[in-house]
Amino acid sequence: MKPRLIAALIFLSGCFFALSGCDGSAKEKAELQSKLAQLETTLEKSNSETVKLQADVTRLSGALDKTKSELANIIQKRNELQTQVNKVTDSRDALQRQLEEVAKSRDRLEKQVNELTTSRQEAHTAANDAQAKIEELTAQLQTQAKTISQLQSQTKTVRSAIEQLEQKLDQASGR
Repeated sequence: MKPRLIAALIFLSGCFFALSGCDGSAKEKAELQSKLAQLETTLEKSNSETVKLQADVTRLSGALDKTKSELANIIQKRNELQTQVNKVTDSRDALQRQLEEVAKSRDRLEKQVNELTTSRQEAHTAANDAQAKIEELTAQLQTQAKTISQLQSQTKTVRSAIEQLEQKLDQASGR
C-alpha cells in the first residue's frame, strides 16, 4: 500500500509542477494543492499504520515463536505421557496374565482339595468299617478263645477219664 501512495504522490507532484509552469487557472492549482495535501495526509496515516502493523508483526512473530516452543514442550510431554501409559498398559496386561495363572492355580488347588476331602472321607469310612470288622473279629476271637478254653478243659477231662479208664483196663487185664 505504501509504494502505491508514494507513486501517486510523485505523479501528482509531477503534474503539479508541470501545471505550475503553464498558465493554468488558479482554481486548478488550488485543487491540485488540495489533492497534494490530502495525499500527504494519507501518506502520513499510511506510514503510521505501517509502523503499527510492523510492531504487531514483530509482537505476533514473538508470540508465534513462544507458542511453537510451548507446543513443542506439550508434544514432548504428551509423548512422555504416552510412553508412561504404554508402560502402565504393559504392566496391567502382565498383571492380568499373572492373575489368570493364579486363578488357574486356585482352580487346580480347589480340585485337589475336593479330591483329598473325598479321599479323606472315604478313608474315614473305610477306617470305621475296619474298626467295626476288628471289633466283630475280636468278639469272634474271644468267643473262639472261650470255646478253645472250654474244649481244652474238656480235653483234659476226657484225657483224665481216658487215663483212668486205661488204668482200670490195665488193672482189669492185669489182674
